[in-house]
Amino acid sequence: MKNDKIKFLLCVLFFTVLAAITFRCAWPAGHVFSASDLNIGRLAFKKHYLPELLTGYFTGNQVLGGSGYGFTLFHSLMALMPLKLFADSFYGLVLIFGSASLIWFLRLWGRSWLASVFGALVAFWFNSIMLAAGGHAYKMEVLAFSVLSLCLTEKAVRSTTIRRMIGYSLLGGVSVGIMMIEQQDVALLAGLFIGSYAVFRLIQVYSKVVLRWVALLVPVAAVAVLLSGSTVLKSYKSNIKGAAAVQERGDGSEKWNYITQWSLVPAEWPDLIASGWSGWGSNDPKGPYWGKIGQSADWKSTGQGFRNFKITSVYFGIIPFLLGAFGLVLALKERKTDEGRVMLFWGIAGLVGLWLAFGKYSLLYKLFFQLPVVSNIRAPMKLLDNFQICLGIMAAFGLDRLLSGFRAQDSSSPDDGRVQASSVPVKGLWISAFAIGGLMLLAGLGLLINSGSQAEKFTQMGFVEHASIMAGNMRSAWFHAALLALLCGGLAFLAWKKVIKSCWIALAFIGILTADSLILTSHYFKADDVAAIDQKNTVISFLKENQGNERTFFVDQSGIYNRWLALDGPFHGLNLFNIWQMPRMSVEYKEFLAKVGRNQIRLWEFSAVKYIAAPGQIQQQLKQNPELGKQFNPVLDYQVPTAKGMRQDVLLEFKGAVPRFALFSNWESAPLEQHCARMVSARHNPKTTLVVDSSFGMAGKPGNITFKAVEARVTKREAVVDVQADQPSILRFAQRYQDGWRVSVDGKPAELLRVDYLSMGVPVPAGKHVVEFYCITGISKVLFSVMVFALSLTGGLVLILPRKNIA
Repeated sequence: MKNDKIKFLLCVLFFTVLAAITFRCAWPAGHVFSASDLNIGRLAFKKHYLPELLTGYFTGNQVLGGSGYGFTLFHSLMALMPLKLFADSFYGLVLIFGSASLIWFLRLWGRSWLASVFGALVAFWFNSIMLAAGGHAYKMEVLAFSVLSLCLTEKAVRSTTIRRMIGYSLLGGVSVGIMMIEQQDVALLAGLFIGSYAVFRLIQVYSKVVLRWVALLVPVAAVAVLLSGSTVLKSYKSNIKGAAAVQERGDGSEKWNYITQWSLVPAEWPDLIASGWSGWGSNDPKGPYWGKIGQSADWKSTGQGFRNFKITSVYFGIIPFLLGAFGLVLALKERKTDEGRVMLFWGIAGLVGLWLAFGKYSLLYKLFFQLPVVSNIRAPMKLLDNFQICLGIMAAFGLDRLLSGFRAQDSSSPDDGRVQASSVPVKGLWISAFAIGGLMLLAGLGLLINSGSQAEKFTQMGFVEHASIMAGNMRSAWFHAALLALLCGGLAFLAWKKVIKSCWIALAFIGILTADSLILTSHYFKADDVAAIDQKNTVISFLKENQGNERTFFVDQSGIYNRWLALDGPFHGLNLFNIWQMPRMSVEYKEFLAKVGRNQIRLWEFSAVKYIAAPGQIQQQLKQNPELGKQFNPVLDYQVPTAKGMRQDVLLEFKGAVPRFALFSNWESAPLEQHCARMVSARHNPKTTLVVDSSFGMAGKPGNITFKAVEARVTKREAVVDVQADQPSILRFAQRYQDGWRVSVDGKPAELLRVDYLSMGVPVPAGKHVVEFYCITGISKVLFSVMVFALSLTGGLVLILPRKNIA
């Protein structure tokens, strides 16, 4: 037992060193790991709002901002760690945790230590590792905890007592609950595999013992629901019920196109085994991706949307496929044994996951899409991550069986039920590997001979500048895959001939996969210079000093502006109107932008946009309309780099916007569905009148008195405003109206109104008052989740620990 603990620690040490080398781009001083969706700017933005972010906070960023809470393991760790340390270490820690969990699972099934390490490399250090470059931290957490859930499920099934079975089930419920809290859609997909495995094992071991079924399934379900129920419900309301893209009416084609946009393309299968075959990523200068993944449904007919959108690889490598297929063949041969049936389960589960990943190109996915809830999960390619875990399990099984002949032959012990060397079709493995490697070599040589022809094809596709690079990448990809296939064949041949000890062959496989993983990540893992971001630039510095509680709008969102939206702006806490990242836009925002957005000036007026950053020619166009031009005051001239050289841009102060906090003496009442039409009506004056939702029962108060701007003290959770009203008024807060908000006037609860379709408001009597808007979203729910977590974890640990003998 002690020896096993030492070996497990050595495995963890191996993956720790591998993680440090993998993320070596962040080693230089002043640099931090760059993740697209959760770059250092977004992390700094989240860090600023902690700890309130865990229980309830609000921000004015993106259109009219938003409120909510995010009690997750990710945010909890971020609250405890320095920002740069968290950004540099989090993904590595998740990879180590996931790898260690899979080693535990594989060891439960008798895999050797080296085969288990190999399986963990397959499961986490190729396709799924690219989630780090994309900044998909929550998805990586779910995958790691899904494997831990498998371990706890298997331990529960193997428990000799009901007491221990319930204990492991409670811990499994905690693990599943954490998955559901972190990211619900990915957790649901992972849950399909975990749940199927649990049912399969119960049938296999306790087919007619009802009490055992209850002891395993009920605690897991109860704890998971209690722990994550409020988070799941909140996610359902915002990402399904309140998301415009999945609430489409009609024939459902728009929803189908939205959900399946990121489907694996059958014709691009070489990408799975030949790294860089179709390019490294969309718009990557070292080899643009030229395929169809992420392509907008109307792109071919209209040219609108994305030609494609893929920023990282879907590469697994030929060796895992060869050994996984080898393991599947052996599972079929051993299907009469319990272990053979389990491995066959994982082989079939992996194939189903891969088939579903083809999404809109798959008949199976069209049937899958008809199921409730899962039909709202976007990007079928997410299932590749679950397939990868299945592949890791099968590849470890294949490698273990490849090497087990040495143990069986050299052992003098009686037959322990393991497959003997003579029954293992190793010869078929090395012949297949050599044959596949030879075909790949021929494919690469064919491209070498006809490189001009392939480059011409890319030129015709529109990739004029990169055609020769792309042809070279495709050629190198085939050569790379051929080399790995031939190495696999050579090692299998050595195993067949029994000329080298099995441990050295296993180490060779581990070394090859480790090197292949490092080569893959070197194409995608980069670092940002934190010092350069922290120093700011002229525009960011001006906005940070002068924006206050108002917002800024970027007319151009490409080039340097995209960086400011994604990185610099969030890092410095700016309120930017532009939508940089909102994959599931709410129905309300879509309605607001579609109707009010048709009049750009009105959009800025209602959204408290104080500054507009625009190309210089925009200012010249505004000057052509003297009345309109008076509303824009140039405050800063600057230059930005573009594809055509340096461009003169200008920062304009918009004088016509209604401030974020404004006191109105006049209003009109109208049903919510009529608000947007009234707001853009030529007869409506946003500076004198606001529109109140008629469901609140407030009668209109006509008039022509201009609003009064008021100052507010804004924190992470509340906004306090001192107002002096000459007559009964409404204080308008240009912040999105959402559940979880409360308002008080002079310390007494007041009615929170919905005004101007999206904003909040509160009636204020004549006189001097203190108004407080405060966001209390989630405090009681978070406390309940913490209690469930603590009780379940403690109860589970107590139940699985052996009872002390009573003398």
